[in-house]
Amino acid sequence: MPIKAVIFDMGGVLLPAPMHYWKTVETAHNLRKGSIVETIMSLEFYSFFKLFEIGELTSEDLDPIFTRVYNYQNNRVGDILPIFVEISAQIAQSPLLPEMVQLVKSLRLAGYRTILITNNFFTDRAKLLPTIPHEVESLFDDILESCRLSLRKPERQIYELALERNKLQPSECVFLDDLGPNLKPAKAMGITTIKVINSQQAIQDLGNVLKIDFSHPPETRDCIPREILPIEKVNDLITRNTSSDNKVETIRKFRHGQSNPTYYIRTIKGSEYVLRKKPSGNLLPKAHQVDREFQIMNSLQGFLPLPKTLLYDEKTLDTPFYLMEYQKGRLFLNPSLPELTPFERRKVYEEALKTLAMIHSVDYEKIGLKNFGRADGYMERNLKRWSDAYQMSKTEEIPEMEKLESYLKQNIPKSGKSTIVHGDFRIDNLILEENEIKVKGILDWELSTIGDPLSDLATFLFVYYVPNRMKLLPGIGDHSESDLHRMGIPTIKECLELYAKYTNTDLVDPELWTYYMVFVVFRFASIVQGVYMRSQLKNASSTEASMLGPLVRKLAAEGNQMISKLHASKSYGQLTIIPSGMSSKAQKYHEIVRDIVHNDVIPLELELMEYYEEGPDRWTIPHPKLEKLKEKAKSMGAWNLFISEHIDPEQKYGKGLTNVEYAHICELMGRSIFAPEVFNCQAPDTGNMEVLIKYGSEEQKKKWLIPLLNGEIKSCEFNTSRNPFLTFKMKGSIVRIGEEYVINARKWFISNASHPKCRICVFMGQVAGSKKSRIFQQSMILVPMQTEGIKIVRNTHVFGSQDAPGAHPEITFTNVRVPIDNMLLGEGRGFEIAQGRLGPGRIHHAMRLIGHAERAIDVMKDRLMTRVAFGRKLVQFDSLRKELALSRCEVEQARLLVLKAAHMIDTVGPKEAKSEIAMIKVVAPNMAINIIDRAIQQQGARGLTPFTPLASFYVWARSLRIADGPDAVHLETIAKIELKSRL
Repeated sequence: MPIKAVIFDMGGVLLPAPMHYWKTVETAHNLRKGSIVETIMSLEFYSFFKLFEIGELTSEDLDPIFTRVYNYQNNRVGDILPIFVEISAQIAQSPLLPEMVQLVKSLRLAGYRTILITNNFFTDRAKLLPTIPHEVESLFDDILESCRLSLRKPERQIYELALERNKLQPSECVFLDDLGPNLKPAKAMGITTIKVINSQQAIQDLGNVLKIDFSHPPETRDCIPREILPIEKVNDLITRNTSSDNKVETIRKFRHGQSNPTYYIRTIKGSEYVLRKKPSGNLLPKAHQVDREFQIMNSLQGFLPLPKTLLYDEKTLDTPFYLMEYQKGRLFLNPSLPELTPFERRKVYEEALKTLAMIHSVDYEKIGLKNFGRADGYMERNLKRWSDAYQMSKTEEIPEMEKLESYLKQNIPKSGKSTIVHGDFRIDNLILEENEIKVKGILDWELSTIGDPLSDLATFLFVYYVPNRMKLLPGIGDHSESDLHRMGIPTIKECLELYAKYTNTDLVDPELWTYYMVFVVFRFASIVQGVYMRSQLKNASSTEASMLGPLVRKLAAEGNQMISKLHASKSYGQLTIIPSGMSSKAQKYHEIVRDIVHNDVIPLELELMEYYEEGPDRWTIPHPKLEKLKEKAKSMGAWNLFISEHIDPEQKYGKGLTNVEYAHICELMGRSIFAPEVFNCQAPDTGNMEVLIKYGSEEQKKKWLIPLLNGEIKSCEFNTSRNPFLTFKMKGSIVRIGEEYVINARKWFISNASHPKCRICVFMGQVAGSKKSRIFQQSMILVPMQTEGIKIVRNTHVFGSQDAPGAHPEITFTNVRVPIDNMLLGEGRGFEIAQGRLGPGRIHHAMRLIGHAERAIDVMKDRLMTRVAFGRKLVQFDSLRKELALSRCEVEQARLLVLKAAHMIDTVGPKEAKSEIAMIKVVAPNMAINIIDRAIQQQGARGLTPFTPLASFYVWARSLRIADGPDAVHLETIAKIELKSRL
């Protein structure tokens, strides 16, 4: 029975054996050589080690046990030895042996199933830390970890489970392990076994078993009969152009590529070449011009990273071809780059964009390519080329393609800059250095010419619009922006910005960009149609070409959807329901805030939480790292973004964003409870600054507003209720005596009052005197917090936390004297001011809650995809998937309602938006509480800790149902307005 699968051990095969790590530990801790393994294998300890490998003990549990046994056996007295904690961390973070990674990739490309069986262990008692290196998951079809299965080698059951899960017979498998006792039961079952002494020996032995030469590049395969080249002719060509003894040993076909057949050639002297030729048979006119490909690669030698070109020949084979040197390096066929870390993925995309900018910066006239293509009318000519190509290769009528073609013909952009255009610039056409993220070679210049550089950029970003599930044309189109951020892959917007930066050009206009992307979709669909047609004529380069037919219609549908989105974006009007529809100014700040929140604030959360809960300086010294982030945000202009044009039309204090635009940005800030302060957009300072902007005198603004805007001071608000419809019921005595007001009052939950920088309180109370209309009973006055008579009685705990440094203290005002000039707007105008600050602040709270909910959904998804219960990942439980889906429905509904309220404030003012504002006060907190609660429940007890943001989110969401007024009050407001409505 033929071999179908290769099973690998990890330690000692893919990684150095654990003994390698223990030797370094022995050296680091001055232990006797070999003593660690002696203790592990001893009768006193080995039973514990077995429990360790099946997950019943963790590294944290085992190190103290090991130390006790080791100390006894070696007459040692000393601290706990981190034998297993250290090795666990090292294994999880270690890169796999490069030669073994290449071996596994070669096996998968050759059609073998790859399986990993490893005796490994949990590091932490929570069992949350990684147990295998990050790249392992992308290499293997199935992974069996002893600690997760409660089965270990050499128990027969773990081998039986591997066979059962992969539907294999023992005779269909080869097993590689470095330990004889692990190989023995597998061999007894009928599995072919290989004992690994070193990588080279293992690869050689496996090659002998499978009859495969693994010294060939993994991206190549044996030629099928119709692909075989006449070796005598190729040999004659090579020896004639190099040396007579440089005879051809091997000719193989590259798996990669759908167009020009490309071959790998190796000689007996070890020289390696690539031969790229036109396909055989009938071809479309002007297609597969390998002569042009050779010409441009030859001309660009020394200007760009390229393989060295050797010769061009039209006579030796049945079609023209050229020969170049083979470049060893890394090829990444999947644009999601699963084998890399998030940091490495971003570097790959950045390096690719830098390389594209290099191509577009070459002066083609100076290097003799002036006549390589016309500098004008590129898009029009290119469109005609691909339209003609599609028409000549059609195998059926596809209305979606006709619609795309019509749109493209009617909207051809004006000719702009002309550069060298690669024509098919993609991640998988780049060779990267083996040990660093640097482009070593640019391949596949078949479509190169002189033309519009934006078409190249669109080609590169095409993968963002292709669904991930398309195996023949892999993309990253199903990933959200949050997914891409977690993966480390820059978004389309970030790529466009990087390209503009590297080329020193302006950011491309969104409408123009849509045209280029639709064009690239049409071009790729035409190419795919041509490949599919050649498969019907039996002369396609790829053996998978016959499966491409349905892809043409799918691509065309994607292009038409882009056009529909463009048309829709033009009809959004002033209500911008997606960030990409905002003004360029707002989008800039949206990007800055998103980057700082995701890259700077969120990674710092746990440290900030610990500092403000337990740090000795939490009441007196703001966290230094948070202060530095404020400086960064301020230097980038992302400061005081909450000040909308609605309250500051002349943009004296803010950036002039609309409330809708700030709502989108505020949602990003809501992804962390610490984020708003980084941008000086934290409550209650935002509301107090708005009050001062709208109602403060010039002197009051100078004294209090400017320092608040600069982030130099903080403020608080002294109200019995924040509901402006109940302000007439508020208690707090204000008596005028001469040129001063004397205030006496007591209140708790004065948020922010304990902050070391809190300098001003916006106090609301009744001025003693004759009774007035209830809406003119309240007054607002500015009270400096250093005024004599103000006393912080206690810092009230909220959900068990004092919420340093601002807190929510109880305060007494005893004969507090302030000048009459501190009165805002005038006596009895407090209700009017409260009405004036009614709207925007509620948008801020609600949108932050949307951000809380979005982050909770992210946490939920991570939990569902990684946590295993009852032998299955949580994502496999129907009830939990429904909770996730319901959460998505709820957050989208709430967001639209909040945006509508923001839109109404922008257009008709807060008074007309009264009902919508009341609605979001009810809907947003309840929505957030529901989603956060589900996420906490899925986390279990961990959800109650600072190790996720959920507990703090829950506190804020639940508190806002009181801080912004109880639901009953808001519902009554909504009901009254609804009953008056004639709709």
